[in-house]
Amino acid sequence: DSAFNLASVVDVGAIITLPNPNPTEDPDSREIQLRGPGARSMDAGAIVRRGASPGVVEFDDGPAVATSAMWSEELLTGDRCAVAVPKVWHLTGGVTAEGFTLELQLFNPFAESAKVRVDAITEFGSSPLAGFESIDIPGRSWVTEDLSRVIPFLDNVSFTVTSESGIVIPSLVLNNATDEASWPGTGQSTTWDFPVTSVRGLVPTLVLSKTGSAGATVAIDLFTPDGPILDADGRNISPLEPVRINLADLAEPPFAVRVRSTVPFSAVIQGGPEGTFPSTDVVLPEDDEADAADEEPATDDPAGDESTTETTVAEDETSESEGGDGEEVEEPVSYDGLAAMPGNVEALERWLVPGLGIVPGADTSVWILNPTGEEATVTLSPLGVSSDGPEKVLIAPGTYFEVPIAPLSETGNSGMLVEANVPVSVAVSIAGPQGVAFVGG
Repeated sequence: DSAFNLASVVDVGAIITLPNPNPTEDPDSREIQLRGPGARSMDAGAIVRRGASPGVVEFDDGPAVATSAMWSEELLTGDRCAVAVPKVWHLTGGVTAEGFTLELQLFNPFAESAKVRVDAITEFGSSPLAGFESIDIPGRSWVTEDLSRVIPFLDNVSFTVTSESGIVIPSLVLNNATDEASWPGTGQSTTWDFPVTSVRGLVPTLVLSKTGSAGATVAIDLFTPDGPILDADGRNISPLEPVRINLADLAEPPFAVRVRSTVPFSAVIQGGPEGTFPSTDVVLPEDDEADAADEEPATDDPAGDESTTETTVAEDETSESEGGDGEEVEEPVSYDGLAAMPGNVEALERWLVPGLGIVPGADTSVWILNPTGEEATVTLSPLGVSSDGPEKVLIAPGTYFEVPIAPLSETGNSGMLVEANVPVSVAVSIAGPQGVAFVGG
C-alpha cells in the first residue's frame, strides 16, 4: 500500500497525478478538496493500480505540504516531497556493499524531455559511472537505475545529478532484504537539523558529503532530553571523500542533531540495527571525548526546572503504558529496519506535518527540536478527524520533545500544525513490525 499525505493551513484544491509508464498516454489523477487547516491521506491505489510510480501533487493555494508513505507486511518507507528543483542535486549516503541494493530513481514530471549527468564520489575519491554521462528522460516519465550493479562493493558513495537540459527529481532507494529506506536529493546547506535520528533498536549514523574544490570543517551538536552537547564532534570533510559517523559513539541515543559549517555541504541521517552500516568513521581522540563530556554539565544547568518538567511528563506517560494489566509492557518495543532522511535546512516557527498514524500497526511520533537558547512554547493543533483541541507544551532550550501519535480510528485524515514562539525543527518517525521510516516536516 502507498499513500499521498496532504496538509494545508488554508482551504485548497489539490490534484494528485500519477504519470503513465507509456509517456504518450494520459496520466491518471484525482482531485481533492481540503478545508484548512486540515490534513488528508489518499490511497494511491484509489487513483490507479499499476505498480511502482512517482507522483505529483499540485495545490491551488497554500501554505500546503505533501509527503508519501509505502508499506507492506515486510517493508516501510516514506519521503518528504521535493518543492525546489535545483539544477544540481546531491544524494548522500549510498551503500552498495554486499547485502545491499541501491537504486537511483530519476523522475521528469514535465512535458519537455530532460538530459542529466550522474557523477559519484566514494571513500576512494571520484568514481566514473560508465553510461551515466548523458541520460535521456522523456517528458512525464521516470528511469530506475540499479547502482549496485554499476559500482558494487562500496561502503559509502554519494552522487550528484546535474541537469544539462530540462529538469529531473532524483531519489535513492536502499534495501537490505530486511527493510527499505528512500530519500530525495537535496541542495547543499551550511546547516542541517535532524529532530529524529533513531528509535529503539536503531543506531544513528550521519553521512556528510562535499563537492567542489574546497573542503568543509563541520561541527556536530547533540540535543538530549537533559540539554545540549555543543561541538560534540568536529570533522574536516574533503570535497571527494564522503564520511559516515556513528553517532552512538558520541552519546547514548536517542537525541537530535544539528550539523553546521561556514561552507555548504550535504547531510543525511541513517538508522539501522547495530552493525547494519559499514563504518567509514575515524575514532575520536580521548581528549576530544573528554572535552565533550566536560561541556555537557555546563549546558544542562540553564535548563533547570524545564528539564525536570519534561522528565515528569515522560514518566507519567511511561507509568500509563505500564498499567496495562502487567502483560510484560515494561519491556520496551525494539524495532528492526532501515530509515534515512535529509535534514531540515532551517528552523521555523510553523510546521505542517501530514500522514500521521496512517500505517496500520505502526507507532508514529512527531519530534520537535528546540535548538535555541530560549524556552519554546509550542502549540500542537491536530488536523483531520481528531476531535482533540490544541495542546501546549514547553520545550527547554537545547532539547527535543517526542509527541506520540495515537493510531487512526478512521482512515483518510491525520496531521498536525506545529506553531512555536521561537524557531524549532520538526520531523516524523514511523516504526512497526514492517520496518522504520523517517520523514521531514
